[in-house]
Parts: sequence; structure tokens; C-alpha cells
Amino acid sequence: MRKFKLIIKISLMLLTIFTIFLKIQTTEVKAVSTSDLYDAASVLSRYDGIRWTQQTNMPPNQVGEIPLNDNVSLGYTFGAARDKNGNVVTGGDTTITKASTTGTENGAPIIKNSKVNVFIDNSGTYYGVIHQGANSYIGNDPGNASNTSIDFALLTGSSNPGTTFTSSMNLLAQSSSLDSSSGATKLFYTGTSNGHLALRLVGYDAKIHSFYEILLRAAPHGEPIVQRELYVYNPDSTSVQFQTFFGEDTGLTSLNSGTDVDNVPMKAIGGGKGLYIESGSKDFASPASKLYITNEIADGFKDFMGRVLTPSDWSVKGKQGYGSSSDIVSPKLTWGDSDKVGNQGDTADAAGTDLLQMPNYKVVDKNDKQDTAYILRWPESTVPAGGVAHFGSNIGAMLSGLAVPLLSQSYKNITNTNGTNNVGDNLQFTFTLKNAGYNSSWIIDKILDSFPKGLKITSSVINNSNNTIDGAPSSSAVKDGTSAVLTVDATITNEAPLNNDGNLVNTVTYTGHTSGKSDTQSISSSIKIPVKIPNFNYSFQNYVKNETTNADGDYASKVTAHKDDVIDYKVDFNSTGSDSLKDSYFYDVIPDGLEIVPNSFALNGTSITNSESGNKLGFMTGSLNNNTDNIITFKAKVTSPTALTASNTAQLTHITTSQKENVSTINAEEPAIVDIQAVAAATAFKEVPSNIDFGSINSVNLEKLLLNKSTTGKLLVSHGSATPFDVDVSYDNNGSNSIASNGKKLIQDNGDSLLFNQADTNTWTSLSSAETPIKTDGFNGSYDDLDLTKYVGSEKWKLRVPAATEAGEYNGQITWAIADTPQ
Repeated sequence: MRKFKLIIKISLMLLTIFTIFLKIQTTEVKAVSTSDLYDAASVLSRYDGIRWTQQTNMPPNQVGEIPLNDNVSLGYTFGAARDKNGNVVTGGDTTITKASTTGTENGAPIIKNSKVNVFIDNSGTYYGVIHQGANSYIGNDPGNASNTSIDFALLTGSSNPGTTFTSSMNLLAQSSSLDSSSGATKLFYTGTSNGHLALRLVGYDAKIHSFYEILLRAAPHGEPIVQRELYVYNPDSTSVQFQTFFGEDTGLTSLNSGTDVDNVPMKAIGGGKGLYIESGSKDFASPASKLYITNEIADGFKDFMGRVLTPSDWSVKGKQGYGSSSDIVSPKLTWGDSDKVGNQGDTADAAGTDLLQMPNYKVVDKNDKQDTAYILRWPESTVPAGGVAHFGSNIGAMLSGLAVPLLSQSYKNITNTNGTNNVGDNLQFTFTLKNAGYNSSWIIDKILDSFPKGLKITSSVINNSNNTIDGAPSSSAVKDGTSAVLTVDATITNEAPLNNDGNLVNTVTYTGHTSGKSDTQSISSSIKIPVKIPNFNYSFQNYVKNETTNADGDYASKVTAHKDDVIDYKVDFNSTGSDSLKDSYFYDVIPDGLEIVPNSFALNGTSITNSESGNKLGFMTGSLNNNTDNIITFKAKVTSPTALTASNTAQLTHITTSQKENVSTINAEEPAIVDIQAVAAATAFKEVPSNIDFGSINSVNLEKLLLNKSTTGKLLVSHGSATPFDVDVSYDNNGSNSIASNGKKLIQDNGDSLLFNQADTNTWTSLSSAETPIKTDGFNGSYDDLDLTKYVGSEKWKLRVPAATEAGEYNGQITWAIADTPQ
């Protein structure tokens, strides 16, 4: 028996030695030189489109940030980005190019060094998005950042553990050593993409004998999204096969203790696009936050699954309701068998589905917790010799209450679909304002867009003038997760080919603020509109000049004028290109308020006969040379005495070209406008009262004061300028027009004679040869026919009749005056 037992032990020992031997063989790392890695980095740069700068000598990491709002930004880096006190630190982690190692922490597999890290910079305070390991801050153990996330892994299925998504399959852990003295296994580069910092690590995956690039960059258009991308370059002479996975342990927390378990729901976005997590109002997440993962990127993942952090096999979702139960066998997300029922993870789940809630139980880990994590999977890949494969995923995060307005514009050619934009085509522009915030609303205060020369607005729901949109929509609030869409129609005019050789650019700017806040900001979006330059390319422009007031001045698109002014019109036609104008009919209608000056019609200085009559002009132009200003001139006289805007647009009709191109009517690009102004009213009396009647009395040798019974006629004035002025009245009892009967004055003494009641004082003032205002504070403004009769009507005048006045009919005159008030 003892001998038999000994044989068994020897057999077991031999088996153990054999097993160890196999492990050493499968994990052998192929040597790769730094020069090889530089060459591969150059190849990969041709695919990511970024101009890179290498950071050398065990470089510290760098942090990119996407501004959101209210001093909040979305940060991204490789490695750690915080200090001991939870403050955001830009750079300082020198472990990112060192070899990545695997291990276990609290039962969860970990990978250290070079890990992807995305976080929220909340006014300088680090707010976690991805779970951070213990002491993973600058100055302690920065390589522990994001340690429980698997990140990218390439499964081959060729040997154990090639069919299982575990930490040992992490791409970083397979990297070949470059520098034995420093332990470096990757190269670190920085660049710029989409207006923000771009970061990449380049290394060599010894398991599949291929170079890789892990790239972090901001999404285009300012969205709060970081693009996590992987490029794989196969330098061998034969193809390589693998399947790409990505796994991440999430951690929405403002505490960053390294031990937080979130226990929050994880839900499907719907349509196979990805998943999201909302922290809710938790002690460890203040303010509340939201994380979302999407495949809306080039070469985005196909499948995804929400899971808890453990078991260590990331293709498993978790346990069935309690920690001691069996692992969930469906759904799962393993290598291969992507078409097998139950092996698509949560990809098909409807929007809002809780990914950690099965029909009859919750998904939990061995500790009965829901420590949220997720896994992404791409289809199996075959990369040919010398080929490069690309894989992408988006990660975004946001704090509650923030609005993130994102503006974009596009256009569609309504006239044709051949891919070219031509003169005369109608375009429809679409402006889209999306609020990518969380629990917020963004208020649009103003939309401003001055369309470029060559694009003429034809339809817009927003106020527009002079080819400029300037206003706000009727519904201006944009809630998070929604968009406000505005369409504007425009026509490509013949000016387009002459504007920057047809390379038009339209820029629209939205100004607004978060509802309930005073954080006004403006954002803009520009788009290029290339216009095909035609063979028959022309400009046709109207100009005017006021000959009466500015005979030697320049022509312009608009002038001011008054009645009887003479206006000079100039129409300029110039064509370029291989085609030219062979003949056309010039036609123009002089607008109301002007009349044609006879015999003023000319082409290039030569008088021509008008084929039209009345206020119309017309003649056959004949051939007009290219690259020449062909000038048509005529004159018109202003006939309108009142204000009027007289707009004139010349036309060319019945057009034929030397190459027989089909050209419809050509209208002048902009109208020539004569702003006729009314003749300013003269400062004068238009009417004064003809009689002030005091009636008749019987004298009884008593002195009396008589109120006037009536005033015949009106007091009407005109005042030319919008300035203060006075209307005065005076009476000279010692003058030749004093009140008298048959040459005998009514008032013989020096006492009062005629009194006037000033309207605003209600006091009686004795009139004299000095002027007295009918209203003490005067009048103000420009008037053509101001009626002041109420100030001088009945019972506004008193006449003193002395005792023993002789009988008779007494008459006299008063004097009126109007004058500007000195300023």
C-alpha cells in the first residue's frame, strides 16, 4: 500500500511539472525593438488622422478636458488624475508606459498601469466615473487607477484562456517589453483632435503578434463624450484573427474612497445603442450624475451586457439573486458563438430595461451587491497581412442640473441630387440645437446668422432682414435629451461663384442660458457650401446716386432724396468664363415716386432708344464682352413730396449665350433703393383766429372785465424739426392797431387792457407789446398741422372796459409769434 501511494505521488508531481511547462510556453513574449514600435506608430498615425508628439523618458500622463458648463468638464487620461484630497491633477502619473500587471483585489481581477480613466472635473474636484483602486492618486499608487476595469482585450480562442474574457486577456498585460531598465512596454503620444487634447499608447501584443494603439479623444461637435478607440496593426505576412472585448467597472462617485459600491440601476438605451447608469441622489454621489456608453461611433461595438463586477469571468452576468447561488448562464457574452441564443448579452433589450434585474431575481455578486460593470463585444476580426483594424466606443458623463447645448447645421439641395450646388439651386438648411445635459433645460435667447454673399434667404420662421436671421423661436426651451430644429431656405445666387471662388461658408450662432441660471453663452456652427463655377459666370448689380445733392459722389445701393432731386441710376453687368452673353433684353420699371428723365438712357456712354413707354425702360443689349464692366445708365426725377421707399431691380430677359447655355431671367443681385423723404414742414402759422368776440354791453359808468364769447377760426402751426418751441401772443395798446372805435382808443390810461389765460397756470396775464407764451412750458416736436385752438378759444380772453366808455364798435389786433426755444 505504501508503495502504491508513493507511485501516485510521483505521478501527481510529474503532472504538476508538465502543467507548469505548458504555461511557460503559452505566455512566451516575443521580443520587439523600440525601432519596430516607432515604425508601427507611424503606420497607425495614417489611420487615426492625428499629428502626434512623443512624450519620452518615462513621461507623466496628461489630462484632456471637454468643457461642459458652470466650470464643469469631462476629463480623460491614462492613469491617475487626482491628488490625495480629491483635487483634479493635470499630469504627474509616470507609470503609464510601464508594464501592466495583473492580480486580484477583494476577489476582483485587477490590471495596473496605463488604464483608461474618464472622470468629471467639478470645479477642480475629482468626480469619479470609473471605479478607482485604493490609494490610486498622484503621490501614492497612481498605477492603481481604474484597476478593476479590464479595458480592451483580444480573445483568440486558440488556447486557454483564449475563450474566456478574464484579466489575463487584457491587451496591456500582453505587451512586449521595450526597455528592461525602466520596465517600459508602451510609447506615449499627445496630439490634437476635434479641438481638444488627444492621447495614445502604442505597444505590441505578443499573443497575436500585432501592434496596437489605444486612443482617447474628444468627440466632434463639443459633445460631452470621450471616444475610446483601438487600432490593431498586423505587420506579419499572414493574417491574424481575434475578437475584441472591452470591460469596465463603473463608479459614479464624488468620494473616491476606492471601496465604494454603487448599487444603482443600469439600463438599456434601446435600439442596441448601449447602456446608461444614473447615480440618483446618493451620499457618495453629490450632485447626482449620469454615465452612458454608446456605439454611435465608427466601428462601434455590436453587443453589450450589464453585469456586476464579479465573477472574474467577465462574460458572465452575475449570480441568481443571492451571493451563494449559481452563475447566470443566459444571457452571457462570450468569445465566438455570437449568433447563439443567449450569447448576445443585453443588446436586444428595450429602452429603459433594468439590466441588473432578471424576471425572477436580481443580478448580484457573491456579496449580494450590485457593483455595476459592463462588457462590450465586437464581431470577430480577420486582419490581413499589413492591415489595420479599428474598434470604437463612446463614454459620456454629466452632472445633474447642467445644460450642455450642442449646435450643428446641415443643408440639402432641394433642386438637384447630383451632388453639385449650382447657381439658382434652392438649399434647405437645418440648424439643430441639442441639450446633452442632464435634468436641465437650455433657453434659446437669440439666433443670429448673416448668410454669405451668394446665398439669399427665401424662407425663415425667424425674423430676417438684409439676408440676416436675428431673433428667437417661439418655443425656446430645450430639455435635456431633446433637440430644437430650425429650417431655413435659401437660393444660390450668381454672386456665389464670385465669393471665394464659390467656396461659401455659413455660420450660425445661438445665444442662450440654462433655465433658472444666468450663465449666458453663445455657440456657433459653420458649414461649407461649395458652388460649381458655371461656364457663364456673371455679376449684375444696381447702383444709385443723388445727382442733386452729391453729383461727384460714389454710387451706392441706397440714397436719400427729396422732391425734385435727380437720381442717377447705374446698372453694371460683367461676365467671366468660357461662355459669354450673345444677346438679351434689358428691362426695368422706374418705381412710383420718380419719373424718367427723357433722353438719359445710355449703354457704355452711348445713348440708346427706349423700346418701352411710360415709366418703363427696355432695349436689346446685343453682345456684351466678357471681363468688361458693361454700364447701363439713366436718370429719374423725384416726384413724391411724401416719404416713400422706391426700390428698383433691373432684369435681363430673352438671354442667349455664345455656347447656347440655358439661362433664365437674370435679376440684379440687390435692388437700388431711393429713400424719398418728406419735405420738412416750415415753422409757421398755417391759420390764426380771425376774430375774438367779447359781445356787447350797455355802459352804466362802471368799469367791467368781459370774457370773450367766442373765437372765430383756428390756431394751426407747423414746426419743421423735432425740437422745443414756443407760440406767443402780444398786444400793444400804444400801437397803431390798439383797440379803438372811430380812432378813439378803448383804454386811455396805463392800466390793463387785454388779458390772456395761460393754459397750464390758469392765471390771467395782462398782454403787452412783449410776447407772452400761450403755454408756459411750450411745445416739442415736428408737426405739419398742429392744432392749438383749444388754448385760445372762448373764455380764454378778458377785455377791460373803463367806466364812461363811449358807445361804439371797437376793434383791434393782436400779434402771434412762433420760435424755437433756445437750448
